[in-house]
Amino acid sequence: MKGNIAYLNPEKKLVSNCVDSVQAYSPVCSRDKIKETGEFKEGNITPLKLDWNESTIPPSPAVKEAIQDALEKDMNLLNWYPELYSKKLASHLAIYSGRSVNEILVTNGSDDALELICKVFLDPGDHVLVPYPTYTHFVTYVQSRGAVLKKVETPDPFKPDITSIINNVTPETKLVYIVNPNNPTGVLISRKQIKTLCSIVKDAVILVDEAYFEFSEKTVADLIETYPNLIVTRTLSKAWALAGLRVGYLVTNHLTVKELSKVLNPKSVSTLAQVAASAALGDIEYMKRYVREVEASKIILLDYFRKKNITAYDSAANYIMVQHPKLELLLKEMENEYIFVRDRSSFKNLPGFFRITIGNNWQTEELVSRLERVLNRI
Repeated sequence: MKGNIAYLNPEKKLVSNCVDSVQAYSPVCSRDKIKETGEFKEGNITPLKLDWNESTIPPSPAVKEAIQDALEKDMNLLNWYPELYSKKLASHLAIYSGRSVNEILVTNGSDDALELICKVFLDPGDHVLVPYPTYTHFVTYVQSRGAVLKKVETPDPFKPDITSIINNVTPETKLVYIVNPNNPTGVLISRKQIKTLCSIVKDAVILVDEAYFEFSEKTVADLIETYPNLIVTRTLSKAWALAGLRVGYLVTNHLTVKELSKVLNPKSVSTLAQVAASAALGDIEYMKRYVREVEASKIILLDYFRKKNITAYDSAANYIMVQHPKLELLLKEMENEYIFVRDRSSFKNLPGFFRITIGNNWQTEELVSRLERVLNRI
């Protein structure tokens, strides 16, 4: 029975009205399929997990060394709660971001930051403006607060359109969410356009999700000095290869940090995650080498699809969008070659599209080789 819990009074609805109407986030992931088939099968074919935009390589060796060293030196590392508010890590992130430490809040992945912002700023009935398609887990957080989601579906999802966003702002708009570059389309809204948005929309929170900042190398984090309603979120799950440890952070003015800290669980980022993230930040060159390989690989893959007369869109992130008229068959055949990508055709303005994460040079060469076999079969 929707909205009820059977083992208690069946006549009394216990689930929140807001949560009762939430459309659950659907995390379609290839991890289970990969585990079922084994990491190597039929001639030692390595699965290419390219569906969730994670790093395709392990983190810096410094991360493993730091974790091992911490475990050996601190007997209470695991039985004590982690350092509250991840203070040491926050100081490293402040240096990396070029911000003051009181403008940084470390969270359990950037998803935690997004949910926290919704908890602190949204009341039932508030309007949230979202260029669509977008990162849909954020939609779940909005709905769980009883807020009203207003989708801005622009004529061309592969072109930045700040005008359509601004034209849809109303007095009821409480928050505007922009993933920059956008997930899944990879579109990057310029700094100038976001400044325009912030200067016009002063009575709402402007939330800019910079999950792919290391790939785009474009940020508006410094604009928090000018616009007190601006919040920027980031993650170490992508370029830094720490998706399994869940580390994210947000950047905003110190007064907003204080408000957000009222609700934040200060011990939500594990000790090992804090150790790993600090070590990763100490080896920036490792991350940058990986980013350079991704950029080079992206050119190779886009050129391959162009030569095959297959529509593919470049992006400012570590993925591209590809369109194929026989998408269902294509995806099936790709899985037969142990290529796992993300079907994005459920968005009405992305018919026949899938998103594919870009890996390093070797992975891309292997991907192209397997794609050639797939395309020869369909």
